[in-house]
Amino acid sequence: MKFNELLREIHHRVEVKERTRITQGAMADRLRISARTYIEYLRGTNSPLSMRAMLDLLSQLTDDEIVIVVREWSLQQEIDRH
Repeated sequence: MKFNELLREIHHRVEVKERTRITQGAMADRLRISARTYIEYLRGTNSPLSMRAMLDLLSQLTDDEIVIVVREWSLQQEIDRH
């Protein structure tokens, strides 16, 4: 699966989880990037090297390990916001 296809899949899964449509601009805001950058990622005209590296690293973990890492990241993001 190409990076932009994966990003589209994740975007869709977030919409399903939240039971709402999320615009590309709103998703870009969540990611703290510009809407233009996010659209370029979705089109496949640009691909962030750091995100690709992170996915490569995560792919070397078990499913359970990935869940732990992502949950810890999410918890830290919530702490940092407050």
